Amino acid sequence: MTRHVPTYQLYGDKHAESADFWLHCESIPERSRLHDWEIRPHRHAAFFQILYISNGNGEALMNRAYRRFDAPAAIFVPPGAVHGFRFSPDISGLVVTVLRDRLDRLTAGDRNLAAFARTPHLLADADDVAPRAVDALARIAAELAGHALGRWTMLDALVTAALIEFARAGATHAGQTPPPDGLDRGRMEALGALIGAHFREHRPVGFYADRLGISAAHLNRIARRATGRSVSQLLTLRLVEEARRDLVFTFLPAQSIALSLGFSDPAYFSRFFRKQTGLTPGAFRERERARLKF
Repeated sequence: MTRHVPTYQLYGDKHAESADFWLHCESIPERSRLHDWEIRPHRHAAFFQILYISNGNGEALMNRAYRRFDAPAAIFVPPGAVHGFRFSPDISGLVVTVLRDRLDRLTAGDRNLAAFARTPHLLADADDVAPRAVDALARIAAELAGHALGRWTMLDALVTAALIEFARAGATHAGQTPPPDGLDRGRMEALGALIGAHFREHRPVGFYADRLGISAAHLNRIARRATGRSVSQLLTLRLVEEARRDLVFTFLPAQSIALSLGFSDPAYFSRFFRKQTGLTPGAFRERERARLKF
């Protein structure tokens, strides 16, 4: 008989007790001491987690097997992955829990980051191999504890930084290198800068290809190799990302956001946004602001 593995928001919380949040941070002892330092196997359908262990040791259930760790260490748990922990009583550190749509947004345009985010990872010697990731986690805890100006925008950036730095450290630790060659990598960086400067203008792929001195077909091949997506899809992702950010972090009406993103017809913008996210701009804003407790 297959053993049932419970699905929680946070370990021990029942479905009916779920809170409206997109980001949570607590010390590891805060919850584990309530369970005799053992977090039994479970999963989170809607969240991913990053743990930083600054003191102590233990075992982490990853990919159906327990792996030992000693501080300083960092652990990444993707959404849906069965995991559990056995901590020593002197354990200390942080666990950051993040709504999975942040992960989906970050990995949508980066094939390598998406590959990293599909499986759990344990990174030993985190202080040495991933100091920027560790610093970002500490800053997340500090920002959540205060009420500084722009803290939600800062937290969004810190979560992004922690995840990317952790993925970079994991790839370096495993001896992996990004697949694009130097020339293609340079072109992708240039494309990213061009998209950032012109995505509101709704330019065709040929515009970007001309600026880079290559054909549109060649540019699309480079983009697909690097990200798994065409240039048009990357442009769409950027528009959706900016729309999401403006809907949550500004009080501009959806019509004004549409115009600022180059949509002359607000009704068309609403249809575009719903096709990409499954929600109208108004419904998305309402849901996300409830999670951020605006």
